[in-house]
Amino acid sequence: MTANTVLSDINEIYTGFVLAGDKWFDPSAKFQYEQRVKQAKPEEVADAEGKARAMATEFIKWAKENGYKGFVNKVWWTARPNSMTSAVGEFVDQKKNPTDILVKFNDGPARGFLGLSAKATQGKGDIGFKNPGIGTVDNSLGLTFANQYKLLLEDTIEKYKLPNSAGERKIFIRTNPDTKKETEEIGVNMMADMRDKLLQRLLQFNQQELFKYLLKDWMDAEVLFPPYIKVTGQGKKPPYAATVMDPVKNDKLDALSKYPITLEKIGNESIGVKAGEKKIMKIRFKFESEKMASSLKLSGDPW
Repeated sequence: MTANTVLSDINEIYTGFVLAGDKWFDPSAKFQYEQRVKQAKPEEVADAEGKARAMATEFIKWAKENGYKGFVNKVWWTARPNSMTSAVGEFVDQKKNPTDILVKFNDGPARGFLGLSAKATQGKGDIGFKNPGIGTVDNSLGLTFANQYKLLLEDTIEKYKLPNSAGERKIFIRTNPDTKKETEEIGVNMMADMRDKLLQRLLQFNQQELFKYLLKDWMDAEVLFPPYIKVTGQGKKPPYAATVMDPVKNDKLDALSKYPITLEKIGNESIGVKAGEKKIMKIRFKFESEKMASSLKLSGDPW
């Protein structure tokens, strides 16, 4: 049985060959292709090449439908380290970008660059949310929540004669109902105040800045450069077919990029994020466990 890596290399490189107008686009890719062909059976090579033609057709079709114009100017096989960085002229972390064949069109999004990932992997449906620490939010937005909590905590410890150690303080609060009532109210009021300050700060952003901030700090969905699409060849014999999947096509991301982003207060300590009428997420302040006796956190939750 021929190794999958041999067949996938033939498939990837031959897809690049087809995209380059049935021409060799790179001597080292041609050499690798010729080596791999010697390691596979003729019928396996024919199968990999048949799928490659279908994949190239669907790739071009998708590119034209999504704003790429003109012809394919250049093709790269990106198996070598730093090959994408040298191709696009800026740093690309190839561990995070699964492009196998990189193409440059005359014109279009991302300066005409579009990657093809020839791996048959499944895309994920919904976006996960990040839970940045208070320090991260402070640094990103020029706020001082960490210090605000520290100072209020020091005052509370002094006023109610509470233990300095968080563990001992938690036990003390939970065994003294009157103290617990007071510390809970302090914690609730502090989170409401922080929520209002965070909302005020976010409302200073214009739409593009807000979109970038939400994407970077709150959504587990980095938009990669260069962008890529996943193309999967299908079939066991001609005529072969191929399917295309856009990994960042997601209804929440789509709504965020198309519609006005609005922010609203929810409850005591949360901010609701909407794009148009679509609810995207809730940003909320919360204590890890006991108020004023555990760490203060932020959490991104579905809404």
